[in-house]
Amino acid sequence: MLCLLFLAPLFSGAQVSFSTIADELSIHLNDVVQVQFIAENATQIEDFRAPAFRDFKVMHGPIETSGMSMVNNQVTQYKALTYILQPLRKGRLSIPGASALINGKKMQSNKIIIEVGDNASRQTNPYPMNPGISPFQQTVEEEYLLSPGENAGDKIKDNLLVRLELDKTTAYIGEPIVASYKLYTRLRSESRVSKRPSMNGFSVYDMIEPDGSGPTIEILNGKSYQVHIIRKTQLFPLQEGEFMLEPVELENVVRFLRTGSESGQGSNRSPLQKLFDDLLTDQQGNWEEHRVTLSSKPERITIKALPEGAPASFNGAVGKFTISGKLLNSVIAAGDNATFELFIDGKGNLPLVNAPQLTLPEGFTQFDPQVTEEINKMVAPMEGFKKFSFAIIPETPGKYLLPAVPFSYFDPSTRQYRTIQTDSIRLEVTPAANRKPASGPATGVTIPAKEDNRTIWIIGMLGAIAMLATIFLLLKKQKPSSWTIKQAETAPSKPAETAGELLATPALPQIPSDPFATAREAVVNNDPPAFYHAIDRALWEIISGKLQLAGSSEQKPLAMQLLAAKGFGIAESDHLKKCWQQCEWALYTPSTILQIDNSLLDQAESLAATIEAL
Repeated sequence: MLCLLFLAPLFSGAQVSFSTIADELSIHLNDVVQVQFIAENATQIEDFRAPAFRDFKVMHGPIETSGMSMVNNQVTQYKALTYILQPLRKGRLSIPGASALINGKKMQSNKIIIEVGDNASRQTNPYPMNPGISPFQQTVEEEYLLSPGENAGDKIKDNLLVRLELDKTTAYIGEPIVASYKLYTRLRSESRVSKRPSMNGFSVYDMIEPDGSGPTIEILNGKSYQVHIIRKTQLFPLQEGEFMLEPVELENVVRFLRTGSESGQGSNRSPLQKLFDDLLTDQQGNWEEHRVTLSSKPERITIKALPEGAPASFNGAVGKFTISGKLLNSVIAAGDNATFELFIDGKGNLPLVNAPQLTLPEGFTQFDPQVTEEINKMVAPMEGFKKFSFAIIPETPGKYLLPAVPFSYFDPSTRQYRTIQTDSIRLEVTPAANRKPASGPATGVTIPAKEDNRTIWIIGMLGAIAMLATIFLLLKKQKPSSWTIKQAETAPSKPAETAGELLATPALPQIPSDPFATAREAVVNNDPPAFYHAIDRALWEIISGKLQLAGSSEQKPLAMQLLAAKGFGIAESDHLKKCWQQCEWALYTPSTILQIDNSLLDQAESLAATIEAL
């Protein structure tokens, strides 16, 4: 039995919870798993009893951690005990919940199931830094104790800092630059972004998903820090010149315990001593709160213009790419649609790559392409493909050779332009039904018969008008049915229907899928990062579907302009901007302190209904 007494501020309106979580639910037999028993908003915890880890060996623990967060003026405090466990056998292994007396009430945490498979191959180093503990599970000693006379400002300066890291400071237009804003801490602190950096002159793409930015451990100046990624982006320069990346500013609240003697200074204690002191004794002293605003240093970036001598087919692509094309049908009838698919694969500024120009034989009609893309924006440079689907219509029969499509790009690694092209493709166009084939050379290149096409069209229209007139006369002679009379008596008057309307088959109503299903699932799973990401994606899916925007055209200014043109009001526009802003702020908040705002889901659903009704 382990008896604990946690001293905490009083959170009278907050709900108390006690839960069990693991960093992995599927591991190998020779792996370790980190299991935490977390009490939220508890003012007093006593009589804590860990479960019997029958199928696991305790490699390390218990380790105490604590913290607080504030979302929408609601403060959440948590205390956690962490164990590092190694499985003793394969299979579905159960870890029962722990029990404790929390705020005077007996509570039991949930149980979890760990899937354990065969041994995984290991690195050759048989002597890890801490045997039995994964490098990702190392802990950082918190510098939260102040001895008498010790200056809190000096301790904050040495143990809390914000940095901007760049993978390069010189690049060509279109060449990606990775910018990472990081918070390094060894303190018990809460941080909030108070000023976000503007990135004018760049096309900005975030590289870290909201649920993928957990804290890591880094060594800086010989000390271990817990590191939170505030924002990690991939910047594509749009113009040449000197640019200054502005700093990010964070407001921080740091808590210290001012002890009554010099011996209480945390930096003089070993990790084992700290564990026993923190868990088995009460620290004597007074808690202090210090507020400090920190910012990263601005960084200068030099953007170079692309070299002169760009090929005629160059349209801004920077990176390394391949191109291919194909016809979905190599034989079609004159006047029918043929689909030509053009693929551009590779690494570089793919979101900014535009469709190459097609050169088609005379007598072909070409339409703007539909664009689909699959791009991994989590790596630098981005990699994936773009597909451009062109609809083309040949008017005259014959055998054609569609010319190769050229595509040029600039390769920053070689500092040279390269031009590649598709293979030429053969297309056979057969005479259309009910058309008189046009005479032409034996080579198959024919002369368009535009007058014949117009004549056929006029005859067809006259026939359709005569048929509709006959149907209309027959309907007038029929006696109205009892159903029609009843409708006339009860239904409001409306203009008489045309014969075309009478013959039309009503379209089946389509049941739209719930775009916010993922967000609801995140609420059930209490997964704040996934929640905000799902809200953002659902709004973009609805807006893109309404405005017919391709993936690379999902830009807020363009979307707001097109929505306003459809009658989207000023108040609704403000609400949409606030929703976007709240989702974007989630990117700046460490996942360990992020909370779900249920009112945001209601606002997003209301906006979605308004947009769909435009």
